[in-house]
Amino acid sequence: MVAIRSVLLAVLLAGVGAGAGAAPALARMTVTGPFGTGLTEPVWVLQHLLGFLVIGLWSGQNGGASVWQLPVAALTAVLSAGLAAQIGIRLPYAAEGLSASLILMGGLVAAGLRAPLALGVLTVAAAGAFHGYVHMGGPLFWAGLSSGVLLVICAGLGLSAALGQAASGRVVQMCGGAVALAGVLDLAGVF
Repeated sequence: MVAIRSVLLAVLLAGVGAGAGAAPALARMTVTGPFGTGLTEPVWVLQHLLGFLVIGLWSGQNGGASVWQLPVAALTAVLSAGLAAQIGIRLPYAAEGLSASLILMGGLVAAGLRAPLALGVLTVAAAGAFHGYVHMGGPLFWAGLSSGVLLVICAGLGLSAALGQAASGRVVQMCGGAVALAGVLDLAGVF
């Protein structure tokens, strides 16, 4: 059983390494139109990718109704904050809040903390607000962004389930620690 887990972990790390190597080539790909731009935004911006993945990981860790209510709360906050920014409402310290949301959400996953549903909804809504605040666009952009956000969050849910079954909950916690570390590096200005 340990050998299977080691092989699965090695395959996962190899896939991540291959994806990181392909990223510069994929960065040159052009997606035209507002829907495509919104769809790819959560994937191409590292802070958004990590933030939405960790929301999915934490939703999977919490289980139960959190599996669908936390992603919906995060998406609602993303859209609300983005539309608020579009009409001129300012969110102070938005960049720092984005980094802090990575630290907070990554820390929650790394510690394996489960929260009551209401607190979980508020937590992911606060994180989602910082991720959504930086976006502006028309209706097609928002439709694409909604799709992209949900796809990345669902990828985090799937990753939580797959890693939890194939390896252990510890591997999911290690992923959360990596996201928290990325948040610290982002706050320090390394990215």
